[in-house]
Amino acid sequence: MVGLGWIAGANFFGQVITWGITIVVMRILSPADYGLLAMATVFVAFLSLMSTAGLGPAIVQAREIDEDKLRQLLGLIIIINVALFLLLFIAAPFIAVFFEEPRLVDIIRVISSQFVISSLAVIPESLLARELKFKTRALVDLLSNILGGFLTLWLAVSGYGVWSLVVGTIVSVTGKTVGLNLAAPYLRWPSFSLRGTGHLVAFGGKITAGRILWFFYSQADMFIAGKLLGKESLGFYSVAMHLASLPVQKISGILNQVAFPAFAQIQHDPSMIARQFSKAIRILSFFSFPVLWGISSIAP
Repeated sequence: MVGLGWIAGANFFGQVITWGITIVVMRILSPADYGLLAMATVFVAFLSLMSTAGLGPAIVQAREIDEDKLRQLLGLIIIINVALFLLLFIAAPFIAVFFEEPRLVDIIRVISSQFVISSLAVIPESLLARELKFKTRALVDLLSNILGGFLTLWLAVSGYGVWSLVVGTIVSVTGKTVGLNLAAPYLRWPSFSLRGTGHLVAFGGKITAGRILWFFYSQADMFIAGKLLGKESLGFYSVAMHLASLPVQKISGILNQVAFPAFAQIQHDPSMIARQFSKAIRILSFFSFPVLWGISSIAP
C-alpha cells in the first residue's frame, strides 16, 4: 500500500500538470497535428510490444537471477530494439505512401529512436520493480513526464506544430532512461549468448503474445480510421478516445506497477494471489467508475 500511495501520488501530481499542459497544447495545435502523430504512433506502439520481448516482467518474476543472465538479457534487448528502429526507419516511406502523407517519413524515423534509447532502461527499471522500490520509479516517471510536457508546450507555443509532440515524447523517454540509470545504475557490457536463459525468454514470449493480442483489440480502430477518414478526423477521434479511456488507463497503470511485482513475491501462494487480485479489481472499479460517469456528463 505504501508503494501504491507513492505511485498514485506521483501520477496524480504529474497528471495535474500534464493534463493542464495537454489542454493548452490542444488549443494551439490543429487536429491534423494529432492525426499525424496518431498515424505514426500506431506502428511504434505495435512494435513497442516486442521491444522488451517481455523480459522486463521475466526479470521481476524470476525467483533468482544472476549477473550473467542480466547481461545476456541486456544483449538480447539491445539487439531487438536496434532491429525495430532499423525496421521502422526503412519502412517509413512505405507507411507514408499507405497513408498518403509524406510528412510521416521524418516523424516516424525520429520517434522510432525511442527504441534504442529505452532499451537501456529495461534492466534498471526491472531491478527497481523486483526490489519493490516504487518510490524511486514514481519520482523518475514524474520528473521525465513533466520535462517532456513542458518542452512540448514550449515548442507548440513556438510554432513547431506536430514536432512539439514528437520531440516532447523523445525527451520524456530519454529523461526516464537517464533517471532510471542514475537510480539503479546498470552499466555492464552486454552478453550476446542466450545459454541458460530459455525459461526467461519463454516467459517473456507469453507476455509479448498477450500484449500483441491486446494491441489488435484496442488499436485496430486507429489504423482503420487513419486510412479511411484522414488525419483531421483521426485527430478528433484519437483525442476523444484518449480522454475517454484515460481514467481507466491511468488507474489500472498504477495498480499494474505495484501488483505484478507484489504478486511475483507471493507466486507460491495461489489463494493469496486470488484475494489480492479481487482487492485490486475493487480499487480499480471504485476510482474509475465515478470518473467515467463524470467525463460522460461534461462531454457536451
